[in-house]
Amino acid sequence: VEGKNGVAVISYGLWQQFFGGDPRVLGSTVHLDNVPLTVVGIAPPGLDYPAKTAVWTPSVFNLARIPKSGVVWREVFGRLKPGLTLARAESMFDADREHLSPGVLKQEGADRVKLIPLREQLAGPVRRASLVLLGAVSFVLLIACANVANLLLTRITERRKELALRASLGASRARLAQQLITESVLLTGLAAAAGMLVAHWAARLATAAQPAQLTTQNYTILDWRVLGFAVGLAVLTGFVFGVLPASLIGRLQPTEDLVRAPSDGSNTRVRRLRSALVALQVALTLVLLGGSIVMGRSFSKMLGADLGYRTDHVITMNVSLAGTRYDKPELRTQYYHDALDRLRKVPGIEAAGGIDALPLATNAFMGIDAELDSGPKIEFSCVMWATTDYFRTMRTAIVAGRDFTSKDQQGAARVAIVNEEFARDAGGSQAVLGHHVKSIFGKSGSGVTIVGIAHTVHYDAGPADKPMPILFLPPDQNPYPFMTLVARVNGRTEEYLPIARDAIQSVDRQVPVFDVKTLDQRLAENLARPRFYTTAVLFFGAFGLLLAVIGVYGVASYSILQRTHELGVRIAIGASAQRMRWMLLRQSLLPVSVGMVVGVAGAFGLGQFLQHLLDTAQRVDALTCAIAAAALAAIASLAVWSATQRILRLDPMQVLRAE
Repeated sequence: VEGKNGVAVISYGLWQQFFGGDPRVLGSTVHLDNVPLTVVGIAPPGLDYPAKTAVWTPSVFNLARIPKSGVVWREVFGRLKPGLTLARAESMFDADREHLSPGVLKQEGADRVKLIPLREQLAGPVRRASLVLLGAVSFVLLIACANVANLLLTRITERRKELALRASLGASRARLAQQLITESVLLTGLAAAAGMLVAHWAARLATAAQPAQLTTQNYTILDWRVLGFAVGLAVLTGFVFGVLPASLIGRLQPTEDLVRAPSDGSNTRVRRLRSALVALQVALTLVLLGGSIVMGRSFSKMLGADLGYRTDHVITMNVSLAGTRYDKPELRTQYYHDALDRLRKVPGIEAAGGIDALPLATNAFMGIDAELDSGPKIEFSCVMWATTDYFRTMRTAIVAGRDFTSKDQQGAARVAIVNEEFARDAGGSQAVLGHHVKSIFGKSGSGVTIVGIAHTVHYDAGPADKPMPILFLPPDQNPYPFMTLVARVNGRTEEYLPIARDAIQSVDRQVPVFDVKTLDQRLAENLARPRFYTTAVLFFGAFGLLLAVIGVYGVASYSILQRTHELGVRIAIGASAQRMRWMLLRQSLLPVSVGMVVGVAGAFGLGQFLQHLLDTAQRVDALTCAIAAAALAAIASLAVWSATQRILRLDPMQVLRAE
């Protein structure tokens, strides 16, 4: 209610950090922008929506009472009634809007409001990357399943005589299949239980290693949905891997199999299935390796991108004059001058400046349609306020014209600096330098003259950000109530953080100085998410490669074991052990080669999918596929060659005697 809305709800984190979790904070008074508010509630842990909010106030907030500047952003939330679909709600919303403002939706360029599910909005920044991780995990799971299938094939082959004996004693094929399926489900159930324990431990380890920026929500591995998925997957896997070996006993001949047990080499059906599983492993591994290389190269390219500024040896801090005694332009200008003078006098600080929107620290920008007197018009250009020495402090080059100087004060000729993106859209430096932007913020007579062109800077998403046209104005001509101060220091950057904060606070203790960080810390926070996802994908790629190599090695080893008699005979009649090893290498690498052909095609398809899913992803080119295939072929060849080592120790006389 208007007049009784001086209340607030504070976040759980704010309650713990500033009030030590004291319940007596309820009913106490806090000051927000020098306005008293009574704390009436504490939000539950984890609730910080939107944008890491720490204080919530009623929607009837008196804007005249609490000073605001610029554009006031509002987001409207609503919960759908039971049975009401989103599409129906959108049509009802449009109908109400048309009723309140007839014809507004039919106007050209009308701002059409769209209803967006909150879950979709929250998942937006991580949904695509999570899909990539899900795909990587799925590939690893399929590779592991191929290994398990090979083990079960080996097991059913070695138990062929046992199954033949059971069949001769009257056991039906259905009964034998039931036994195999039961054993398989039991094994996968035990493996799933062990896997859940490992997953619980791994989740705790990942939580500890996960960057703080990604730990906004806490999840437990013992969640009923996770357990249900694991149990269902274990039962399904056990059933499938029980049915596949059971299908191989369809041609079981009890009379023959009791007399002799055919080797795996003579069982064409088993051999072909085993080779198909190896080819599947290799194909999936190659796709996974290709995707991992693409993610790694994309992240490396992101790290090597030209940001337009230097992050080393720079400290940053925010100050806000809203709600303070600095309510007039001249007072704000004087405060910024005093604060920067204090910073520049600190020993070890070589340059200092300020800007209202610091790179890596904001994703909301004020923009205008800029029309130049030379003719071109920039449909949308961000507007920022930068002080003298800001570009020098950030090591952002002025590629043409000049920087702001102390003469660009209130009352002087209005000037501006644009970035290279602005100049490019306007037709080049000759089309903008020295020319006049007709109006700013739609006010007649408020145009500015462009006196310089600065190197393009990446803003919102850092290296992944698409550069945008920017128009910089000197704050002395229009002092902004919020500013981020930056300073370049000599020596260890972190040691200057408290020194610089104290220097700014000494100007006026009533002005809050907050979010004091180094620029390197801001960049690390910005890269935390892509670094985490890239590391995870690379880990899964390496793990998938390890599983595939184990599978190839196991198949080669078992093949040699089953063909021991054949190899002994060959050596006894004059074949060399080295020749046998090369023969086995060629035979073992045949399914690997087939898998590589399929894997290369899959890698190209995955590259196109990643480009569609992630803006920073690069395409999978021939070089990437060649590197992945060469690495896989080399490691698989080494595994097979190691497996054939036992042939060198093979004694033909012992083999023939045993036979």
